[in-house]
Amino acid sequence: MDWSFLKNHYGNVASVVGLLVSLLGFSFTLWQVRKSRTAAERAQVMARAAIDRVSSRLFFTQITIDVRLVQEVRNFCRAKDWHRAIDRCEQLRIVLAGVVDDSKLQVDERKTVTRAIDDLLLIMGHLDGIGQEEKIPNVPTRMMKTLDRIVISLTRIDGRLRAVALEV
Repeated sequence: MDWSFLKNHYGNVASVVGLLVSLLGFSFTLWQVRKSRTAAERAQVMARAAIDRVSSRLFFTQITIDVRLVQEVRNFCRAKDWHRAIDRCEQLRIVLAGVVDDSKLQVDERKTVTRAIDDLLLIMGHLDGIGQEEKIPNVPTRMMKTLDRIVISLTRIDGRLRAVALEV
């Protein structure tokens, strides 16, 4: 009996089966790689969305702090507590400087915040003069109106951010 024919036949069959198994294994590996990449991309999108939500909340908190600080400046001016008014002005300018370039602000809101920073510098100069007794211990009506305008502007930004937060 000639065994070489059977050896060749089964050898060829084994080679073909081995090739099929290799192709199936390679296809399975490619499928798993694609599946892993898709899962990683989804995870990245979810992480970015979480970062955006946290960033929005932090920004919203900063604007709320700004509104509170302006109100405190107004109240300390009315109470003629000049040192505290100056302190709150300085704090407010620092916080506003931190939010002026935030991408969540619209163009007109950026201009409003920049103007508020400039106005606060003038108000601080006036309050400083009062604190050093160089000026009459009184805040002019126009400066109080400027503080009122800043409160209203920041409250509008605050309201817009609340509305955006509620949409999500």
